[in-house]
Amino acid sequence: MLDVLNKHFQNILQVSKTQSGFIQTSVFGAYFLMALPSALLIRRVGYQKGILLGLLVVAIGAFLFVPAGLWFKTFEAFLVALFVLSSGLACIETAANPYVTVLGPKDGAAGRLSMAQAFNSVAYIIAPTVGGALIFGKRHQAGTPVDFGGLLIPYVVLGCVVLVVFGVFWFIRLPSIDGRQDQESAAEDASVHKAPLIRQPHFTWGIVTQFLYIAAQVGVNAFAVNYILENAIVKDGAGAVVTDPLFAWYGSVTRAASPEATAAYVITIAMVLYATGRFTGAAIGRVVKPNLLLSFYGIANCLIVLLIMADIKQVSWRILPFCWLFMSIMFPFIFAMSLRNLGERTKMAASFQIMSIVGGAIAPPLMGYLADRYHSMAICFILPLIGFLATTVYGFVYPRLLEKSACAAA
Repeated sequence: MLDVLNKHFQNILQVSKTQSGFIQTSVFGAYFLMALPSALLIRRVGYQKGILLGLLVVAIGAFLFVPAGLWFKTFEAFLVALFVLSSGLACIETAANPYVTVLGPKDGAAGRLSMAQAFNSVAYIIAPTVGGALIFGKRHQAGTPVDFGGLLIPYVVLGCVVLVVFGVFWFIRLPSIDGRQDQESAAEDASVHKAPLIRQPHFTWGIVTQFLYIAAQVGVNAFAVNYILENAIVKDGAGAVVTDPLFAWYGSVTRAASPEATAAYVITIAMVLYATGRFTGAAIGRVVKPNLLLSFYGIANCLIVLLIMADIKQVSWRILPFCWLFMSIMFPFIFAMSLRNLGERTKMAASFQIMSIVGGAIAPPLMGYLADRYHSMAICFILPLIGFLATTVYGFVYPRLLEKSACAAA
């Protein structure tokens, strides 16, 4: 839902692009602040209880949208609700992601995590469609009371669904890999690296790479709607508004109520590509080495972003959705690769990986500032380009980094 919230709050609360970037700051700032406490808690209570706690906090955050939209009706109130919701997500990811990586053979960890996360990409398809229909379903008239009804519905539904999932996880018993079992497997596995985390370059480089990649991903997500509108709808030399024929056709087919809704539906196509990339990436990762696949996808996205920055009017917006196809595997692959051979340190290492998601809190305000300063969305995509370059480099040098980690002194 974050992909459409930025433009929505710009329209209805009259915030600037720089200010709307703080939506992502509140979300990914929560990951940074809550990941380490979540890891310490999970070390005490285990993976499953950590997931349960995270689900409960997510539900609370979703329901906080009700007072934010009905009573407070301020930008800050929504930021608080998003922060609480994201704190729960941080707890879930700190528990669930490393659980998936160690729940099977190490060589398949990247593909296994990519496949597990492929199923949440279905929600990525649904969310912008819901946003286009409910949030951008009608225009706000200046001078009339602000109505957040369309925004509240999906978050109330989300809170209810999460409570149902909480009930399911309360009764299901997941295979235990906690406590002594982790230590015993670490002691028996000669391939486990003995050096402290800080002296294992495949892990430390993975943290930096994840930080830059998440900054790229969230930055692209945050201002995709803005970029599509700016690139697909332009003014000619006479000052007349000209809409790209494909964009206009797509709006008529989807019966979008506004150009913003049409742009949100374009993001739906991007998310279909994202889901496709997740499922196919897990399969391709069994044939192509994960680090090489990561680099190849990084190169593809560097080329796409360069075309986006070229800002070829009524053309570049058509290329933008393919960015999600190649972003699809990046988070799970970087996550799993950086946690390889860490043994009993896996939980703590995972919390640092989740903390690195704070890159998503920093990039959107910076991109918003560049867009406001230079009056162009194209220029701000320089930040995602840096993130995809870092991902490409990490994939290529990963074998050497892993070898150095294995040789590092304990």
